[in-house]
Amino acid sequence: MSVEEYFNLYKRCVDIESIQFSLEDFKRFQKSKNVKIEKEKNCIAILGLTEREVEIYFIGVAESVRGRGLGKKFLNNIINFSKYYGADFITLEVGMNNIPAKNMYLTFNFIECGLRKGYYRNSSGRREDAIIMKLNLN
Repeated sequence: MSVEEYFNLYKRCVDIESIQFSLEDFKRFQKSKNVKIEKEKNCIAILGLTEREVEIYFIGVAESVRGRGLGKKFLNNIINFSKYYGADFITLEVGMNNIPAKNMYLTFNFIECGLRKGYYRNSSGRREDAIIMKLNLN
């Protein structure tokens, strides 16, 4: 899959006002040995890889197919990849107001372990806190 195709899928999976990553970022991601782009038909994730941790920088499902359980299946696949990779834990941030995503993470036994005040900013300039969540894999 080309970097442009990854970027276009990403844009279908994120609210337009919340776009964090550019096409140039995706070009850097593809070249990095510490970043992995995971993709399924209508889902994409950007993962940061360290020796003991997988950090989910972004995970999303295309808006047109949300509500069908694809996100749960995709997250389960990322958890399985992380175990295979040898990570001890997975971390991520989720917007305080993103209740569906937060609840999904809780069903997979992620725990809330911190807060980043004003972490997300949308195109209107409003800021939203982010909850830091962690899943122990051991």
